[in-house]
This record gives sequence, structure tokens and C-alpha cells, in this order.
Amino acid sequence: MDQQQFDDKYSDFYDLLYKDKNYKDEALFIDKLITGYYNQQKEIQLLDLACGTGRHLDELHNIGYVQLSGSDISGSMIKVAEERFKTQGKSVKLYNSSFQKSNEIPGEYDVVISMFSAVNYIINYQDQVLSFRNIYNLLKKGGVFIFDFWNGNAVVDHYSPVKVVRKKEGDKEIQRISETSIDTITQDVTVKFTCSLYEQEKRELEFIESHNLHYYYFPEIKNLLYQTGFSVDKICPFMNADAEVNPMDWNIAVVAKKGNK
Repeated sequence: MDQQQFDDKYSDFYDLLYKDKNYKDEALFIDKLITGYYNQQKEIQLLDLACGTGRHLDELHNIGYVQLSGSDISGSMIKVAEERFKTQGKSVKLYNSSFQKSNEIPGEYDVVISMFSAVNYIINYQDQVLSFRNIYNLLKKGGVFIFDFWNGNAVVDHYSPVKVVRKKEGDKEIQRISETSIDTITQDVTVKFTCSLYEQEKRELEFIESHNLHYYYFPEIKNLLYQTGFSVDKICPFMNADAEVNPMDWNIAVVAKKGNK
């Protein structure tokens, strides 16, 4: 199986792996953060970076956002998203781009979002600065960048060295074993995934891959944002816009704003 066939097969199972993730409630959480700045959903131009198969965009469309765009580094994920929106008759512009090359995405946006702790995949400082600067330039004056990140305090204290996830729907099943190691000096995380994909109880694919991530502490995030021109308007626990951040919250959400000048 070549790399493209692998990517296509894995993207087919991606939504199954995260079928219990509550995208609808997450879209409502995003909407609540946005309404602090804009209140006309149909007029808001929104870009989702690292959009995956488009589930957040799908739910945002369902609650009234119609000027939507998304981008992901995986062409196979974008294909799944395209098919999703085509089937539903929804108009969403999609691009195949990384954070580092997001400057190639056309247009200016009122809101840029990046969910599922996608910024943790930007592992070196130069790429972090480049990516945040690209996002700043994608925004209109006064626009906002909404994202969440793994909080270093929680990662160090609560990470699971080994985790097993099994999900099944119809004749498809996925089993994923995650083996995690962390480097508390560099703040880097390596997650080794061993995945087995089944259709009609027959194993179609088994593969091992490693994901490299970087966990952040809030002062680091704040400095990156300030360095690239943003101000920090709000931080809160992910999925609880009205709460104060606890040092042990695993995911922290941030609203950063581009100035009006």
C-alpha cells in the first residue's frame, strides 16, 4: 500500500475514531467566543486551520455561519471534507495547506480558528512564529484568532504512558494503542500510535506512526502572540467560556485579537 492509499484509508476511519467527540457543543462554544466581537453570523468570514474532515465547519454552518473556509495539511482529509459538504449541499472553500504555508490561502477573515489542539503540532520556535504571523496576516483589522492548546502543567502531571481506544460503527472498527513519552526539558511529546483497521471483521490495515508535538505553558503562548502582533483578550478552560483557568486544565482556549490599526 503506497502513502496515498494509506492516507485515504486512514482518513476514512478518522471520523470513526472521534465519533464520540461532541463537535456540536464545540461549535456552540466557538460561537459564544465569537459573539463577544461579532453578532451577525452570516456576515462573518471564518477560516478553520487544521480543519481535518470538516466537522467543526459542518456544525458552524448548522448554526448560521455561511462564509466558511477550511484548510488542512492532509489532502485526504480535505477530500473527505469536500465530499461531506458536497453531499449536504453546503458551500465551504477548502485548501490543502499547513500552518507554515497558510500565507498562501487567499482572502482576509474576521475569525481564524484552530481546534483540537492543532497548534501543538507546531514543534519548533521558528515555525511557531511563522505560523502565528501567517494567521495574523490572514485576519482583517480587529479580527480574532481562537484556538486551544495542551497545558504543560496538566500534561506533565496527568499524561497516560499507554492508552487503548476501540471504536466500532456498522462494519467498520478501529483499535488504536497510544504510547506516549515526554521530554520535560524541551517540552516535546512523542506519541507512537499502533492502529488496526477492520471492515466486516477483516483486518484491512495495520500501521504504526509517530506524532511529534510540543506542549506549551501559557506565558510561552502569550509571548508568541505578542511577538506576532496579537493582544490576548481571553483565556478559559476549553468548553467553558465563563470559567477561570485552573492550572491543571488539560486544554486551554485563547482568544487573541489583531489590532484595528
